[in-house]
Amino acid sequence: MWVSAIVAYLHYLSFILCFGALVLEAFTLNKDLSLKEAWKIVIADAIYGISAIVVLITGILRVVYFGKGTDYYLHNPVFYVKVAAFIVVGCLSIYPTVSFLGWLKSLLRGEVPKLELANLNRIILLIRAELVGFILIPLLAAIVARVIGINFA
Repeated sequence: MWVSAIVAYLHYLSFILCFGALVLEAFTLNKDLSLKEAWKIVIADAIYGISAIVVLITGILRVVYFGKGTDYYLHNPVFYVKVAAFIVVGCLSIYPTVSFLGWLKSLLRGEVPKLELANLNRIILLIRAELVGFILIPLLAAIVARVIGINFA
């Protein structure tokens, strides 16, 4: 019983950390970054990545061991929409993460990374799209938890 509660807690906490890290990135990222702001974004993105992995692992554990049972989830089409939304958000995060990792050489030399406006706008758009996805995922989870969408055929 305790393990189930801890896994659920870690799942929710990690989800909140993902969302918070993305919000920090969205509000900090701009054309005229300071060195401190650039580091803050890189660190937030690392927290985002680690948290997303914890969300994935604890989500799998909840489906297989601590939730309503694999049958319950695997027979609900909304569950697949929720998983697809998570995968899409993960794919959207690849470009910003690779961009932020590219900043590391400059940052380690104490230099602010040079940002092209088109690249900056693309990253901001992707982060906003990720945030929309993260807003939809809990709605889909609530629908799944309330047996809406189960195919009884």
